Amino acid sequence: MVRVRPLSLGGVVLGITALFLLLLTFQSLRTTDSLAARPDQVDPLRFQPALHANLITCTLAVTTTDSIPGNNSFDTAAILADYTGLALVQGVPGEAKNPSEDYFRLDNAVLGWTYEVIAAPDGLGNYNLGIIVYDAARTPIITDANPLDGNLARVTMVAGSTGPFYFKVFQISHQCSGGTYRLDANAAAPTPTPTATPTPTATPTPTGTATPPPPTPLSGVDRFEPNYDFDRAATIAAGVTYDNLNFIPWGGTTQDNDFFKLWVKPGLLYTCETLNLAPGLDTNIIIYDHNRNGLGGNDDVTPGDYRSRISYLSTYEGWLYVLVGHGGRFPYSEVQNSTYSLRCTVEVPGLPTPAPTATPRPPTATPVPKDWTPTPETFTSPPPTATPSTGADLSVRLISTPTPPPPGVTPSPRFVPLDILVYYDTNNDRSPGAGEGVAGLRILAYDTLTGEQVTEGVTDEMGRLRFTAAVRGAVRIVVPYLGISRVVEGEGASVYIRIALPAGSP
Repeated sequence: MVRVRPLSLGGVVLGITALFLLLLTFQSLRTTDSLAARPDQVDPLRFQPALHANLITCTLAVTTTDSIPGNNSFDTAAILADYTGLALVQGVPGEAKNPSEDYFRLDNAVLGWTYEVIAAPDGLGNYNLGIIVYDAARTPIITDANPLDGNLARVTMVAGSTGPFYFKVFQISHQCSGGTYRLDANAAAPTPTPTATPTPTATPTPTGTATPPPPTPLSGVDRFEPNYDFDRAATIAAGVTYDNLNFIPWGGTTQDNDFFKLWVKPGLLYTCETLNLAPGLDTNIIIYDHNRNGLGGNDDVTPGDYRSRISYLSTYEGWLYVLVGHGGRFPYSEVQNSTYSLRCTVEVPGLPTPAPTATPRPPTATPVPKDWTPTPETFTSPPPTATPSTGADLSVRLISTPTPPPPGVTPSPRFVPLDILVYYDTNNDRSPGAGEGVAGLRILAYDTLTGEQVTEGVTDEMGRLRFTAAVRGAVRIVVPYLGISRVVEGEGASVYIRIALPAGSP
């Protein structure tokens, strides 16, 4: 048995009690040393720890839904943009729930640009919001978590890299009443520093003319610039309408091409379209696969409707690139009034078609682009010896025969691939030969069930045109220049259009 020797301190004999007090004192000193090792304060511009969400209770005062559900982590972050109808908690009045956190992601940030993000409650005190900004390594770099500066949160960041950057929105006080909030995202280019560089003068050319100075960059570029090529394509999400886009060129060029990219998965039908066009604006759309191969394009939704719409049934998982342009048809002097909206949607093909409304949505298509670059459309006429309305033969070779839909059921859209060849039979052998292809012929495709035009295209230098038509009935091919209109049955076809020699030709 171990015996504890009493300690004598100032004449007072301590035994077990002194040992107990000594242990308490030692533990107290360890705690003090541990606290002393912590920093005196945390830089408020870098990071402040937030209250954990499960310590906050929101008792809902109104029925609340979220316009973008599921963006509650870094990996599911929504694309940074302007949003309304956001919510940190969902439910019906009287429910008490812990709020979630919303994450947003900024890709393709421009070095030196200033980005401002504001999260503002829609009600009076329904939320008291904070924002934390994270860099690409998901390390917090900026925080606004002050509960005493009003109920909204605001962060301003000057991009030191292209990102991605993450913005987390959360509730910072212990109680809330639910409801919605909005997110505003703004970007501004750095203010140029004035220099003493003299105004450039015109440089004479050998012919005696003068070379004008390059155009001055215009102000008012949209929030996705610069997105003028594949490498700078802006990331967008399905089901979101992106407003206030425009064709103001970046960096003083004279024409703007807007590239976007959308993550797609096989077996799903994706539709992208332009909306809310400024007066006089005429858009076109071209889509490319993840290897940047052209898949199709569309100029006008219908004749007279200058909006553009294209659908694609994805066969892979990866990026789908979307190019929106105006083909040089909008004057440079008016580009500051060239606003438009872009929206891409996704659906599962083959689901029952909803009942038509007063304004039914026209069928969509996957057409081949008129222009692989957004330039004005030009047509090359066939050889002048051809007779437009006579002497043209049409032959169709079916690939397969479709199974007719059950009676009384509206068929789902089918994707019918067509391979069309137009040739001028100069040797009268009734088969296409080298050099006989007719380029520049415009060919239209219609859905026989709805009567709507679903796609169009122009024959290439070999006289060939390939596209896929999304139809519910059969496909009607129309060649306006030749006066041909024929119905093509089946799930696909190779169509040969022969322009015969005029009678009496040698």
